[in-house]
Amino acid sequence: MKAAFHFKVAPDKGVYGPDIIREIFSQILKLRGHLVKSKVAIGDLLVWDALTPDNHSKVLNELLQLDQNTWKRFPTEHVHHLVDDIIFVICFDTIARDTAEALDGSLKKYPDYIGAYEINDANEYHWVWYGERIGPRYRIENKALYILYASEEQKPEDSLVDLTGLGFEKIENEFTHLRYSVFDDNHNFEKARRLAEWKSQASDMLGTVIDAITGSLIDTAPDLGDKLWAMLNTYHTSETTEQLAQVMASCRRVFEYVVDCIFPASDEVTEGPSLKQDKYKNRLYQYASDSAKSDTNINLIVANTDLLFKQWEKLYTLANKGVHRDTFRHETRRCVIRTILLLDDIVSLRDKPFPIQATLDQNFDNMMKNLDND
Repeated sequence: MKAAFHFKVAPDKGVYGPDIIREIFSQILKLRGHLVKSKVAIGDLLVWDALTPDNHSKVLNELLQLDQNTWKRFPTEHVHHLVDDIIFVICFDTIARDTAEALDGSLKKYPDYIGAYEINDANEYHWVWYGERIGPRYRIENKALYILYASEEQKPEDSLVDLTGLGFEKIENEFTHLRYSVFDDNHNFEKARRLAEWKSQASDMLGTVIDAITGSLIDTAPDLGDKLWAMLNTYHTSETTEQLAQVMASCRRVFEYVVDCIFPASDEVTEGPSLKQDKYKNRLYQYASDSAKSDTNINLIVANTDLLFKQWEKLYTLANKGVHRDTFRHETRRCVIRTILLLDDIVSLRDKPFPIQATLDQNFDNMMKNLDND
């Protein structure tokens, strides 16, 4: 999502931007297990400049999206600052919600920080204040920072803000060729609105995929929820490559568990490929074939399964080579996503509900057996 973090500034404070920029970048680098890859816009939010006695409530409602179910961490007691004070804004065009939550929590101890909320570029007020009146000045790529400048004559921002010593592994300049400026034909509200609407619709679509997986497969694979939870929880809390390797192992266990549930192993000798316990791919392909789906569906399952297995092989290779943790985290994330998409492929193979399987409490099971014997 896109999110902005707000700081009130006293009129007599002088040059206030550099201290705030250093502070927010410092807090980002301290967040454990969070990656940030985003352009970062900075500037002043001058709400009072747009207020009239007739539009006061409307402007604040549009700004805070009070009637929308968006991410907000902006206490009501701080709303008056938007009208009464100069507000310095640092806006990330792409930030994960859990990272924004963690960053908000780390900034609460600073008296000048007043809160954050999600930015919706489909809202024209947001576009004007957070897209048009402020522009990107930095690009952060995990622990690399790029200082953006729009023209060869413009002096890069590193002359204004000393960002050394914060923990960035490298700091470089990046020429934007006047992208995101008033001279850029692609920098306008209509394009921003369409992109924002696409992001919202795509998020809903991915949410539907997740619901389809849990709503369908959980019947026949009752432990799937715990395994998926362990997979993502390990990913979010991992700090080392060794811990991230456990996520890869969790992905594999999810795949193998689901295959065991939908097509149990068989030692029976057949003319086709072996369907024994360790032949998970063969069993999944046989299940796809038995589902009487078209060759297109079967080929898709084969292709996506091969991609997932290649991703596992790639992660094993990277782990053995001692690759950088951030690189390994990125590849692990892809592995998680591919695992989820393959589960969606498996759901698509069945036109009717998966058979319900239950693991009964042992005492209850014994009681029922005794009743049957009586």
